[in-house]
Amino acid sequence: MRAITTILALFLIVSMFCVAVQVAADCIPLGGKCQKDGSAGTCCSNFCYQQAGWKDGDCRPS
Repeated sequence: MRAITTILALFLIVSMFCVAVQVAADCIPLGGKCQKDGSAGTCCSNFCYQQAGWKDGDCRPS
């Protein structure tokens, strides 16, 4: 019974790690093109600098 519990705990830890890596990979890195409304994705820093009239913004540190 202890072996099954250990295996399930390891599986849970590995699953959480995989989800965290996938979420981190989905963001736009610093300097990448973005849209302030988030339509082109989300900046890893959560800050897209886009002035009025600009076609694209760029991800900057928050």
